[in-house]
Amino acid sequence: MDQAPSEQAPMEQAPLDQTLFRHVIGHFASGVAVITTREGDTDHGMTVSAVSSLSLDPPMLLVCAHTKAPTHAALHRAGVFCVNVLGENQEHLASQFAGPRADKFAGVAHERGARGMPVLTDALAVLECEVVEDIVGGTHRVFLARVLGARAREGSPLAYFRGGFGRFEPARHTVAHERLRDLVVSRRLPPDTGLRAEDLAPLLDTPVAAAHYAVTRLVGEGLIGRDPERGHVLVPLARASVDAFDGRLALEIGVAAGLPGPLDPAAVRQWREIADRAGKHVAHGRITDTDGYLTAIEEFHEYLIGLAGNPSLRRIYRRLGTPGLMAAALSGSDTPSAHAVEEHHEIIDAFAAGDFAGIKRVLTLHNQHTKQAQHHGVGGEATAS
Repeated sequence: MDQAPSEQAPMEQAPLDQTLFRHVIGHFASGVAVITTREGDTDHGMTVSAVSSLSLDPPMLLVCAHTKAPTHAALHRAGVFCVNVLGENQEHLASQFAGPRADKFAGVAHERGARGMPVLTDALAVLECEVVEDIVGGTHRVFLARVLGARAREGSPLAYFRGGFGRFEPARHTVAHERLRDLVVSRRLPPDTGLRAEDLAPLLDTPVAAAHYAVTRLVGEGLIGRDPERGHVLVPLARASVDAFDGRLALEIGVAAGLPGPLDPAAVRQWREIADRAGKHVAHGRITDTDGYLTAIEEFHEYLIGLAGNPSLRRIYRRLGTPGLMAAALSGSDTPSAHAVEEHHEIIDAFAAGDFAGIKRVLTLHNQHTKQAQHHGVGGEATAS
């Protein structure tokens, strides 16, 4: 007689680490909106990225708000709110409504909606809503709301990704930028000729507008410069690397100078986990996964910049284009800077101790070694720090 298989109790799974969850979910890009409401004679507003369409018939959406936010309580009691979707140039509004302020609406053009709610005049899109149901989940309350009215204007939305604000790019612009960057860093374009969008468009197989966008992006990244006679021209990679990494050093020292003291132990642990990822892509002094290695290096430095809690600094850092320059230097070699991984941990040690002099010293040394590795990869004169 066959024996029935014995039932096994389900294995208990350890709770997901909050730091890991925050890091992973940060890879989901979303739009940015300011939720506004009015309770009595007081206007309230808060910045959120958790807004989603729920139903077309009837038109409904959902919004998530932290239960500790004052606007959450006002929204819960008022039962009506307005979703003000922000445009790509309205990061200042996202920042203004994100933090605690006596009057978040100071200097912000707004009008009254159908239910008396404040509506941001210059918002990219507006949806006026009435709460149908709300429920608490963990640290947040989820509002299910019926849309009473909606309008939108032409423009592109503000995006939120990995803790920073940015912009959505049309696919053709992204393609043009990637193709032109590849041509520039690989030096497949003549170094002594002008770069006109009209001439580049057929080469990139993109519209002229997309080619012009790509040129503009690479100017911001320091890979293309402007000559009075020839217009846009290639910048020598060695010089671009020196400028970019010196710029990164200046940002990082500035972040360190603004910190109140030793880094929080939880932040130190998270940062060490990020630092360890680069080492996993190096074996016997060789890079085993270039993309993984470069991603880990970028995450390390982005975390450092993020310690300032200033989205503008993060955006400035990304414009330096250091990951692309490192990729160019590694394109002909799979040998990383011999000091990179261990110096990352020395940097963390200095931040953990709150030792500004030590932070400045090890960051400066790390920058010098990075530029030497770049010089070895792309050629040209190395400039000491």
